[in-house]
Amino acid sequence: MKKNILVYCLTFLLVSSTCLARDFMVEFVEENYKETTTAYSHDPTIYHSIQVNSQAGPKLLILTGENPEYRRWLRHYIAANKNLITRVPDTDNDRFISVKAYEIDVANIHPVNGLKWQPELPRFEEVSSIIGDQHILIIDANDKRRQLISSVIEEMGYTAMVSTDGTQALNTFRIQPEKFKMIITNHELPGMTAETFVDHILKIDQKIPILVETGYQNKAIKNKFIYKFSGAGSVVVKSVVLEDLHNTILKLVKGKV
Repeated sequence: MKKNILVYCLTFLLVSSTCLARDFMVEFVEENYKETTTAYSHDPTIYHSIQVNSQAGPKLLILTGENPEYRRWLRHYIAANKNLITRVPDTDNDRFISVKAYEIDVANIHPVNGLKWQPELPRFEEVSSIIGDQHILIIDANDKRRQLISSVIEEMGYTAMVSTDGTQALNTFRIQPEKFKMIITNHELPGMTAETFVDHILKIDQKIPILVETGYQNKAIKNKFIYKFSGAGSVVVKSVVLEDLHNTILKLVKGKV
């Protein structure tokens, strides 16, 4: 009898251990989302990944799984919040820590504030309170300049959403353009030219204030942008002077520039 109980307990422990998982706190950096429709199929093939910083170093999380509603809900959360929880099975902890790219079911990525996706509710109802419209999108490949601009924005009470790539920033804006107060972009962008980026943004929202940062003593670049976007009253082309950025943002947001 005692032997049977011991065997049962050992079996229970072994089975239970395979169901355990560890939660890793991660910080969102960038998202890559692509849809392509394959031949003879109406269903899109989705490539969805997010670049994150974690306690185990930077990771590329490749999100798998057939759960489009959850994926869509999570993308809205990511657009407004940087902190996430990644649930990794205990048996996979070592691999998660050691690899740079890790495939994970999208349903194992969770908001850090405890929000739950509930399919019976109207879409995104549970995240409406965290979306807001106090975000400013910054696109700049220069780390130092991006950080300095972000610090000014955060001190003003806005939320800075940063990107180093024009294509990624455009995809972020397309998800929910109404939450952004304005956009600050450098005149040099990876992914696409700044002119193309501004063109696409204005096709989505003609009134969004856009500050194009030209750098110092770049009259030729400034004149090129002014000529191209002379008909767009919301586009301002100038060098970003940090001590004056606070006032520039206030004027742009209020539509007085």
